[in-house]
Amino acid sequence: MEIGRINTLSVLRETEISYLLTDGTEEVFLHKKEAQKPYQDKERIDVFLYLDNQGRITASTKQPLVMLGETALLEVVAVRPRYGVFLYYGMIKDLLLSLDDLPEDFSLWPQVGDKVIVEMISKNNQLFGHIKGRKQIKANEDRLILEEKQETDAYVMYLTDNGLVCFTESFDEIFVHKNNLREQYRIGELVRPKILSRNPDGEYVGTLIAQKEIMLEQDALTILKYLEDHKGFMTYTDKTSPEVISRVFHMSKASFKRALGTLYKAKKVELSNQNTKLIK
Repeated sequence: MEIGRINTLSVLRETEISYLLTDGTEEVFLHKKEAQKPYQDKERIDVFLYLDNQGRITASTKQPLVMLGETALLEVVAVRPRYGVFLYYGMIKDLLLSLDDLPEDFSLWPQVGDKVIVEMISKNNQLFGHIKGRKQIKANEDRLILEEKQETDAYVMYLTDNGLVCFTESFDEIFVHKNNLREQYRIGELVRPKILSRNPDGEYVGTLIAQKEIMLEQDALTILKYLEDHKGFMTYTDKTSPEVISRVFHMSKASFKRALGTLYKAKKVELSNQNTKLIK
């Protein structure tokens, strides 16, 4: 018998609450709540095998959303900091995505309702979800080609130094450079990037910021809020390095300078080479 896969077994006998199934050597229970209909002795049926909450092999006639060695987009149904996150895959017992597959920073973990792409693996005779390498996720052959400027739903899967790697439900990859971000995102979060281009490998580049004119106002508000939260004073100016600007304000140096210029022209701030002050 193989857990994580469909097995064809014979009905050995019926009990009060279940059917006892066998492959001729081993036996396993199919609870009547997991059965689709009444079965006769010696009837052969296809069942999915997995471990119940007591660690016992159990059978189900339900079709799982993913099986051993397969990859699927699954929804987070519970978060347990000591263990990881649990994913719904069609069975009574959920699939664990271990904390070993997740960032050390808990704020970057998926939350309930988020979705992640995982492969089902077996470890120590237990079934787990596993986040594969970025290049191991292959787009579906029947997917639709995304057009430039098109917006689409996607889920954040990888957090890199250069930006986010997101995937659509068809497993199309969309990379969003850090200069095209304005917030911190978590794994599994649903986002809606706008497509900027598509490379020869079929991977897309997208953005999660609005048009420059709209974004300028938002960037200015971001700087104003920072000043208000820091008693109207900051040591960041148009001379500050791009790396520091990106880390503190989550925007590019060019965007920061444009927003700062807007605030200066509106007489909202006072500028010097060493600091920026809020004019009250």
